[in-house]
Amino acid sequence: MAKTTLAFIADLHYYSPKLGVTGRAYDLRQGSDQKCLAESGAIIDAALGRLADEADVDAVVVSGDVTNDGERCSHEEVREKFSAFAEKKPLYLITSTHDWCTDGNPRRFEGNEVFHDVPTLDAPALDAFYADFGREALVSSYETGKGFHSRCFQVGPALRLLAVNDDMDGEGGKSGYSEAHLQWMEAQIKDAKQNGCDVIATEHHLLLWGISGLINKGQSIGDNFAVAERLADAGLRLMFVGHSHMQRTTEFTSKAGNKITQVNVGSLCGHPAPINYVTIENGRARLQVKCLEGFTYHGEAKDAAFIRDHSTAVLTNLLHAAAEDKQDFRERLESQGIHIKPFDKIYPIIRHYAKMALTITVGKAAKKVNGVTFGKGVDKNAARALKNEPLLPYILDIFCCVFDGSMAAKEMPEPVKTIAKDVSTLPRRIVGKLPLGKAKKEKIYKTTGEIEKILRELIEPSLPDNTECEIDLT
Repeated sequence: MAKTTLAFIADLHYYSPKLGVTGRAYDLRQGSDQKCLAESGAIIDAALGRLADEADVDAVVVSGDVTNDGERCSHEEVREKFSAFAEKKPLYLITSTHDWCTDGNPRRFEGNEVFHDVPTLDAPALDAFYADFGREALVSSYETGKGFHSRCFQVGPALRLLAVNDDMDGEGGKSGYSEAHLQWMEAQIKDAKQNGCDVIATEHHLLLWGISGLINKGQSIGDNFAVAERLADAGLRLMFVGHSHMQRTTEFTSKAGNKITQVNVGSLCGHPAPINYVTIENGRARLQVKCLEGFTYHGEAKDAAFIRDHSTAVLTNLLHAAAEDKQDFRERLESQGIHIKPFDKIYPIIRHYAKMALTITVGKAAKKVNGVTFGKGVDKNAARALKNEPLLPYILDIFCCVFDGSMAAKEMPEPVKTIAKDVSTLPRRIVGKLPLGKAKKEKIYKTTGEIEKILRELIEPSLPDNTECEIDLT
């Protein structure tokens, strides 16, 4: 059977420079975002340039959130980039909520001001705007109630791609699929197999929870497990999604024993800037995630560390502001919609702990924890091994693991993993000492159990591997 290699990218959130890339208002906006905004165009150019030059890549698939907030100027500029690439290789895409600004809040920034007078594209206009991409490979299409189209493409001699739009098509207007939409998807899977083709799919919102329901439940389509059950039983084995910005590979097995694998593609314009390569041959899909090594912005070379530092600045900016500048801290919180009424009263406490977080060593932090847990909070040998190491870099490493499929965990010292696992158990152990009834404790234990699960998944991720694995498509 013929071999086909596709490259999946997601959550480009392209941001036009016309919307403003200087001034206090923009600084607050970009400082609260894991993604690079001003640099998004340069990152996209670097990724598409690389993919155009890679001889073994047959086509590119963009899994939604093409623009930052559906601004017409952003759409016009990124479509030019896509069109230039499509002259060399096929490009297929789906759009999603950010592409038509579902919150009705498009923004541009000028000095200290935020303006909302930015033209956008509504749903039907957006669908038509990108309809030409992949038209020559179109096998079938389905129109949703919002005026979007899901499409099935013949992307290789023996490979079909279901590029489905899940925006507000589920029950109650949730992301997901109407019954007619699901039946169309099932029919496409059946037709592909009857014609001797493997079939894979992409949607924007999550089909499965990647790390934990505590984090990912609100990022998934409605009735996600029921949909996963139907798609797996229909014969779909591989689904690429975006939305969460978290690189993560997850499996689900239906009651009938049919497995479907979800690959959650991280944001191209945030750490770790992943490109997901999948090679399909002889009924098997081989996944390999490679990260963008760098890009050029205004004539200056930027490496992968630039993107990582920008992503972690979501935390470090807040910590430095809290420790050093009360007004800056207040403005950063408010720019994220966080308003603390007794701000002036509690700021001294916040400032104290922010300063501590920026300077404390692992040894001192462990000593404080063990001081209130009678020496049972953190493994003493692990703490001793990192006694004089600053704590913050390790916190940032674990933060990065959320987005990079735990790539950072592969380089993490074992004592750090031991301490992280110890810390993850503290909420459960504290609750166990509280004078609460059994029923109340059991309810809280569900949450503390998820906290433990999340930290363990970040530092010791479960199989399949998030960055390299094989999937049986039969």
